[in-house]
Amino acid sequence: MKSLVFLKSISNNTKLRLVSLLLENELCVCELEEITGIRQVNISKNLISLKDAGIVGVRREKQRAFYFLTEEFKKNKFLVDHIVEIKMKEAMLIKDHQVFLKHEEIKDQNVYVCNVFKNEVS
Repeated sequence: MKSLVFLKSISNNTKLRLVSLLLENELCVCELEEITGIRQVNISKNLISLKDAGIVGVRREKQRAFYFLTEEFKKNKFLVDHIVEIKMKEAMLIKDHQVFLKHEEIKDQNVYVCNVFKNEVS
């Protein structure tokens, strides 16, 4: 029955976009904001809902919170595989993935990409 909870929880576009991105890597709210263009307050509200459903976990590092998909959610192979499949077919998810890849490329060059925390690494 947990699958039904998961399906209900990702039934809106924003939550699906967030879960799709978190399949790639853990991300903080500011990274999700920059990748998706969704306002921080909306991302936070949706992440709380996903956390309550057991889909998303959080780890804290200084002032930032990094969100990731829980092992319980990732064990639902059918659902995860379906998200991966639609991720390559839905225009918005394709765009998010492309922006994520650019984001990760910049991050790999040891440049922190969140505008909010750029001064942290200076």
